[in-house]
Amino acid sequence: MATLTSFKAPFKPATAYYTGSGSTQLVPDVFPVAINGRPYMVDTASNQWSRVFDARVRDSVDQSSEPGESALNPQGLWRRSQSSWHYGAGQQYSDTADAEAYRFYSSKGVDPWTKGRLSLLRDTTNVYPTSGTNLYAVTADGRLYGTDGQNVKYTTDFVTVTTVTGTQASNLYSITSDGYNVFYSYANGDIDQTKADISTSSAYITGIEAGVLAYVRGRLMVAGQGTDKRKIWNITTPAQSSANNPSPLYTHPNTNWTWVGFAAGQTHIYAAGYAGNTSIIYKTQIKADGTSLDIPTAAAELPLGEIVRSIYGYLGYIILGTATGFRFCSTDDSGNLTVGPLVETGAAVGAMAGIGKYIYFAWSNFDSTSTGIGRMDISVFISTNQPAYATDLMATAQGTVQAIHEFQNDVLFTVSGVGVFKPHATNLVSSGYLRSGIYRWGVPDPKIVAKLDLRALPLDGSVTLSISNDGEDFHEFTAWATSNQKEATVEGLEDKAFEAEIKVTLERKSTDATVGPILTRWMARAFVASLRSQIFTVPLLMHHKLQVLGREYWQDVDKELTLLRDLVDTPRVITYQENQETFPVVVENVQFNVRHIGDSHKENDQEGTAIVVMRSVR
Repeated sequence: MATLTSFKAPFKPATAYYTGSGSTQLVPDVFPVAINGRPYMVDTASNQWSRVFDARVRDSVDQSSEPGESALNPQGLWRRSQSSWHYGAGQQYSDTADAEAYRFYSSKGVDPWTKGRLSLLRDTTNVYPTSGTNLYAVTADGRLYGTDGQNVKYTTDFVTVTTVTGTQASNLYSITSDGYNVFYSYANGDIDQTKADISTSSAYITGIEAGVLAYVRGRLMVAGQGTDKRKIWNITTPAQSSANNPSPLYTHPNTNWTWVGFAAGQTHIYAAGYAGNTSIIYKTQIKADGTSLDIPTAAAELPLGEIVRSIYGYLGYIILGTATGFRFCSTDDSGNLTVGPLVETGAAVGAMAGIGKYIYFAWSNFDSTSTGIGRMDISVFISTNQPAYATDLMATAQGTVQAIHEFQNDVLFTVSGVGVFKPHATNLVSSGYLRSGIYRWGVPDPKIVAKLDLRALPLDGSVTLSISNDGEDFHEFTAWATSNQKEATVEGLEDKAFEAEIKVTLERKSTDATVGPILTRWMARAFVASLRSQIFTVPLLMHHKLQVLGREYWQDVDKELTLLRDLVDTPRVITYQENQETFPVVVENVQFNVRHIGDSHKENDQEGTAIVVMRSVR
């Protein structure tokens, strides 16, 4: 530590005024400033002694072909916004380099699929309440058929529900249809059938412990259960006597193997199953003469520990339901599957249905109050074999979604132990929400979300914005509910946050359940409260004799300049003292302005002012 020296010797040569390093006690009582522990006098007459903060942001140029948010003044509030949501859910971080502008994190009760609009979905109604736990369904020639306990029932309008007579006294296990004939299997192993123009049941296959049924590519495929669970059959003709039953197409060599279903691909039929923690999808092809199928071979295998629960084919694609979500697959010319990434829903996906450009899938027990379905848009792919997806229709209930079907232009789904749900004819859900995903505004520094803006079609109902700072609970702002308004601005929070997530909640009109808001844009404007360095410009007196508080001090100007310049040549963090304050700094420049050349010390000895520029380290 530097100490004040008592001068007893003549001025030249004299005891050095500085001993020590880092900082000095000579500031502020004797000298006004010190750099790296060396005290100096300041040339106040130069009017260059100053301290300023560096710029919060640098100037930027938007070189994109079309002007966007980056074209705006970076000195103002920084914008993050969404004006469409049709790339679906699943994006946790929304402004990283690989983020998609039209994706979000999660939703419930809202329809994001119309480009540039976010609206409420229709509510659902239970059109067939039941406590049955085996609610599987198919359509055949204008009728919706379903299983319920030991009964097969059908309806054309949900006003009249007819029970097919002649079914067996055994719980039904599976049901499928070729569009006219309806086939269903029992827990006791038999397969019966009915037709779309009758209401009676008749035997089709006996003596086979049939489990899963599927009619694919003109073939009735059967997977066994119980002692026959390793076997699959291709049934082409009825066999009402076990003596006439066909031989299995394939018996899996693993004695613990279980088949879960079949699907139609572009050129192949696929069968999925598992044993222990291994899941394999097999392929088979119709022989050239059309009489039978080839022996199945492996087409794909899931990662170890990932269990397949269902398989579905649509427009040449294959979708695998797993114990925790689904995988979308494409096929090559040999029928092998290219398996897409796992989309996790948190529950087993056991039912799917393709309708138009969408594939609906089971999203059982989405949260603690709702169970229902999700939707994939196979016209929008986020990456290879990863279509856009989001939640869709929900029932206020809990239970496993067992079947999904289109019937009379509506999407129906069944919930085990609850019933059959369809969209309400007119009413929207009372409310729905969308979570944006996390925004960081492109920098790791803290920021303050000062303003939030909303834009909608002339408002019906209300829109409420919420914000979560750094993963905390959402703070909800006052709802925007002024009828027919198109824009609104909400004052943000004063709290600093490193990252923030926006939640938008839509509520239908209180006086009319058929209308609700249509959001077209939200925007959050933030002030980046980054740590800013201070720029110190200090003019140091560089004279051999310094008069300080009535006492003369000796200063070796050449040595001091050499030491200061070394701090520029070899950058390092040092201490700058000014009055009572101390700062860690880096010396950025030293400019020496010569004011006098004298001979007090040696020939051509220079004196003047050294202007030192330093930047604080934050």
